[in-house]
Amino acid sequence: MDKDALLKLKDGFIHGRHILSSWKGDDCCKWKGISCNNLTGRVTTLDLQRSYYITTQLGDSEDVFLNDKAILAWKGANREYGKILGLMTTIDLSCNHLTGEIPQSITKLVALAGLNLSTNNLTGLIPANIGHMELLESLDLSRNHLYGRMPSSFSNLSFLSYMNLSFNNLSGKIPLSSQIQSFDASTFVGNSGLCGPPLINHCPGDMISPVGRPDKHDTIEDEDKLMTFGFFVSLGLGFCVGFWGVCGTLVIKTSWRYAYFQFCNNMNDWMHVTLAVFLARMKRRFRVQD
Repeated sequence: MDKDALLKLKDGFIHGRHILSSWKGDDCCKWKGISCNNLTGRVTTLDLQRSYYITTQLGDSEDVFLNDKAILAWKGANREYGKILGLMTTIDLSCNHLTGEIPQSITKLVALAGLNLSTNNLTGLIPANIGHMELLESLDLSRNHLYGRMPSSFSNLSFLSYMNLSFNNLSGKIPLSSQIQSFDASTFVGNSGLCGPPLINHCPGDMISPVGRPDKHDTIEDEDKLMTFGFFVSLGLGFCVGFWGVCGTLVIKTSWRYAYFQFCNNMNDWMHVTLAVFLARMKRRFRVQD
């Protein structure tokens, strides 16, 4: 079954089929670029990197996996590959001459742990459902001509330990997830339209409005502007007017001075009497209770 599927895949190449001259015989596990599981004998890895003469066009297909068969669009036509693609864990077609768009149907390879399509001539958008490949640990789509936004489903790739999307024409905000933000800026270099963490350039919607939240530096400058010479002059004048407006009047106006001190004496006597009465009542109450 795997042998027939691989031969159909080989037929999909426009040029470079002679590079795969080893793809003959009954044991496909011995073919160039093919690795198999030692226990099951099923194909798990397709590694055709740097087979520079391999050229094909990846088409787009909305077909899904039905029963035990997989349909993937290659060379503008739907080709059936049986169970082989569903069991694939690694696909490496880097450094070739692949053209066209990455097919949406490739996201049905849910067992895939590594996908490398770098250094080709791929165009179009990154498949929106790329997050369906939740077991993906390595993704390299660098050095192509992909454009548009990064799908939000990228946040579902929680096992992703290596990613390279550099040197494409991607734009928009980088999806937020602990995994995506753990990569450094070199992962996205060469995509001038991308913004957001881990890149230093902010997206337009992330810019803080000066009215909504003033900058800390601006706040410090405003505080410095308050502590001017005029501020201290006003403080001194206020103290002089307030203090001497009251105390000066008492010094100059004898009748007001007598009235003020008489008021203070009366308040003192009232507080003393009130406190004495309160204490007498408390003592009387405690005696009654005893």
